[in-house]
Amino acid sequence: MPNDEPLVDSELADTAPQRRSGPWKLIVIVILLTAVGVWLVPGESPDRAPDTAQPDSVDSEEQPPSLLETPPPKRDDAIAVDEQTSAATETVGDDRPGAKARTLIAEMRASGQIDTQKVFDAAEAAQANGELTDAYLLYFFAAREGHARAALTLGRQADPQSHNPDSSVFETPDLNQAHKWYQLAAQNGNDEGRQQLSALRTRVEQRAAAGDPEAQRISLLWQ
Repeated sequence: MPNDEPLVDSELADTAPQRRSGPWKLIVIVILLTAVGVWLVPGESPDRAPDTAQPDSVDSEEQPPSLLETPPPKRDDAIAVDEQTSAATETVGDDRPGAKARTLIAEMRASGQIDTQKVFDAAEAAQANGELTDAYLLYFFAAREGHARAALTLGRQADPQSHNPDSSVFETPDLNQAHKWYQLAAQNGNDEGRQQLSALRTRVEQRAAAGDPEAQRISLLWQ
């Protein structure tokens, strides 16, 4: 019986040794498939901030309205715009009390040239015509702009000693108003204003000393 061992040895010698591939190829394929699957899944990269400039990211309800969709102005805004229009056009045909005075004052303010003597003269004319609201507004404006005689006139009309209910711009006498305007007239160099202020203070102090509670309260306010 022939010996088979040499033949076996020769076959083994002529055949190249085969290495086992093992599981590595399978692992690599699984990793590649997993990476491709993750890349294809939609989503944001955690390292990237959302792009707020893109139009898709803006809620349609938060977008500013177009010019055709602009809402009407609020009532207060409409009033403010209306008040900024020309005073001359606003008061055309306006016969309400004080309309003339407001027109004159608005025109002077718009021109940037305040003529207090002209305002005072207009106040005197309104006073003579019985237009007491216009007279008050004009006296008030002129006095605040430094016209001493306008302040003196307001003081007299508020002073209980000289108040006339038929012609005064004040419905009732007012000691505080009289004191305020006399004081302003005196500060603007009016001698009569100083005299009237001193006389008013003396009368109030006398009443306070006599026990008049109102005069006592006012006297304290004037100190």
